[in-house]
Amino acid sequence: MFAYRHHFHAGNFADVFKHALLSQLILSLQRKDRPIVYVDTHAGIGHYDLTHPWAIKNKEFAQGAGRIFGSTEYPPEISPYLEILNSDNVGSYLLRYPGSPVIARHLLRQQDRLVLNEFNASDVRQLKLVSQDWPRTEVRSEDGFRLTKSVLPPKERRGLIFMDPSYDRPAEFERVASAIEMGLKKFATGVYAIWYPVMNESVTWELIQRVKRFGSKPVLRSEIYLPKVLFPGLMNACGLLIVNPPYQFESVVDVIGRWLLGRFDSSGDCRLLNQMID
Repeated sequence: MFAYRHHFHAGNFADVFKHALLSQLILSLQRKDRPIVYVDTHAGIGHYDLTHPWAIKNKEFAQGAGRIFGSTEYPPEISPYLEILNSDNVGSYLLRYPGSPVIARHLLRQQDRLVLNEFNASDVRQLKLVSQDWPRTEVRSEDGFRLTKSVLPPKERRGLIFMDPSYDRPAEFERVASAIEMGLKKFATGVYAIWYPVMNESVTWELIQRVKRFGSKPVLRSEIYLPKVLFPGLMNACGLLIVNPPYQFESVVDVIGRWLLGRFDSSGDCRLLNQMID
């Protein structure tokens, strides 16, 4: 938890996939005028300098944000995310990557609220600097897995809980499941989006079954797989598990996912898994 630094991976294919979907999740909740709360349990530092030595060590962003930055032809479903990515940089150079707090800040309306949490002391200092002038924003520093207990239910009664831990410890899948269980007990109508690396089918399926046992809530499983040859020694597949997804959100995932696959790998040796779990 303390050793992990997302800066090494900022802007990689996993960031692009989950943040493009995150943008649409927020917009889906904003179809009604009523206020929403966005809760980010593992928020990171907000902005990531892609010229930093950590970012350029493996240049993971080159196979992710670098493949789509500056695109001129794309489906409308990914437009909000691309506009944020492009506006966060100057000219034709990809020098900075917007993390989930920055994406949420771009999209949230005057009546909406942000709760950003980061446990790492160094990272939370940077997050506070980035967000110090943001209105209706609370920055916390506690165990992100306990946040569903401490901040839910929200006064707005509508919201999105985004959980994006590092998974650098084996027990974190278990902790994710427990956090979602607590969240659903306190805020059953909330939308929960959980990012995860695809390690093996049994681990993923166990997480899904744990979430499903908490109630009869619909669950959308969306995963993207890229050729291992592109990522020697690195993660090549990840997913987003969405509890209480917006109506027909799987069609949004399908459009975004397939467009991204075409940009990430022209060989076609990749795939998208997108299914509702009954």
